[in-house]
Amino acid sequence: MRPRALALLALSTQVAASCGGDRAASPGGTAIIAAFAEPDILLPPLGRTLAAKVVTDALFERLAEIGPALNTVGDAGFEPRLAQRWEWSGDSLHVTFHLDPRARWHDGRPVRATDVRFAFSVYTDTVVNATGGGDLRVALDSVSAGDSLTCIAWFRGRTPEQFYTLVSNLVPLPEHLLGRTPHDSLRSAAFGRAPVGNGAFRFVRWDAGSRLEIAVADAFHRGRAKLDRVIWTIAPEMSTATQRLLAGEADFLEALTPGAASQAAKNPQLRVVPYGSFDYAFVRLNLHDGASARPHRLFGDRALRRALTMALDRKAMVRSVYDTLARVGLGPFVRAQWTSDTTLAQLPFDRAAAMHALDSLGWRAGPDGMRARNGRPLEFTLLRPSSSKSREVLAVQIQEQLRQAGVKVNIEALDFSAFIARATKRDFDAVMDGRHPDPSPGGIRQSWSSAGIGGSGPNYGGYASAAFDAEVDSAVRSLDAHAAKAHYRSAYQTIVDDAPAIWLVEPLAVAGASARLTTGPLRADAWWSGLATWTVAAGRR
Repeated sequence: MRPRALALLALSTQVAASCGGDRAASPGGTAIIAAFAEPDILLPPLGRTLAAKVVTDALFERLAEIGPALNTVGDAGFEPRLAQRWEWSGDSLHVTFHLDPRARWHDGRPVRATDVRFAFSVYTDTVVNATGGGDLRVALDSVSAGDSLTCIAWFRGRTPEQFYTLVSNLVPLPEHLLGRTPHDSLRSAAFGRAPVGNGAFRFVRWDAGSRLEIAVADAFHRGRAKLDRVIWTIAPEMSTATQRLLAGEADFLEALTPGAASQAAKNPQLRVVPYGSFDYAFVRLNLHDGASARPHRLFGDRALRRALTMALDRKAMVRSVYDTLARVGLGPFVRAQWTSDTTLAQLPFDRAAAMHALDSLGWRAGPDGMRARNGRPLEFTLLRPSSSKSREVLAVQIQEQLRQAGVKVNIEALDFSAFIARATKRDFDAVMDGRHPDPSPGGIRQSWSSAGIGGSGPNYGGYASAAFDAEVDSAVRSLDAHAAKAHYRSAYQTIVDDAPAIWLVEPLAVAGASARLTTGPLRADAWWSGLATWTVAAGRR
């Protein structure tokens, strides 16, 4: 890392050069965001990381956006975006969207209904394996274009969240730029590194591993964003990103550790901004031998997975790493979701019972206390991203606590891109993983059901349970909220009992912001959702 003064001077010079002579007249100035992870790709259907979603949500606009209440049932509270309005058929099996005629792609071409139809064809093509594509295939039959500004979405059946499923997953794409690209070549297309969107900001540049910049789209149909531009400075790890905020080299960091939050609170140039969280972290176990269908030599055994969970004092780990800024994870959901259930029966911390279970499975301790069966040691490798200090500490604690139970854990740290590559290829025994789910609990179908297995689907561990899948499918289709919640509860209890993951932590979100930056409220599921309304104080731009 360069000396702070030199780094700040260099960054300031870059900002001044990129803003040019109109900087003094700009309404909102430039906001610098410290990032500890880099997007994988900037083509919305293919983005797998939260870092990619943060940027693409600023570059691309959906038909409608969920409201502040985060309601996912029906369309109550949803706000117009590309669509000025919409109306339902009498049987609720299709909805007609009327696009804003002022909407433009950043190359000047108008946004048309055919762009929505084209995007649907991309998202639902199994060759693409798009994020959210499985949910769209289940919920919708087709999307048609009535005329240039009218598109119609046709549903397969009525469900409580059919509108949310559509507008949250389907991001319209420019057919005139991507229509001739074979779907199986989209990942390698130049568009993914230099996209043309239709949102409040346009893409400027992306220097891999260093910097990503977007600028205001002056002709944006819903009005000019208040910021001139946004720059992400990409750090190799969380500690470096945190230091950039504390040193005044960045204006915003989405997540502060307890120690960093304490430092920021004492700095008059910084503000600590608590907000709701939709994150949960866990150890994902690979239930298969790599990407094959063969059971993993260890984690294919449900009883062994349960024993490992019981050998870990998760409450003590969370307290030692996060202090009061986190709670122990309960399962593949967060407490902010309406289906959350804190009464689920959890696997308790009971190391004696865990060791007894390992004995009964034939994993016997040797003279050194470490276990083996038929000459093979009870040993596995745990991957972790090098960018996360909290996951580093948690991994070490897992290693030590399992050692006390006679289990050897080897930790392998990887930079974020390599970590994601290994996970998506299912080239691991176990990974320190995390999820940022949508407000809808239905997203669990892609992350944890059989539908998310294969290709680069997000169910990297290959968990498959007919009982779990059936309960989730029933929950998603139920038109009665109480019945849906009961089905979700059964699904949650099934997966907690099966232990395809060790549910570790649900952090409470605390951001750090420069005193010169005004963000407004940060939405629990998407802190970046109001980015276009952020401003920098007039005298400090």
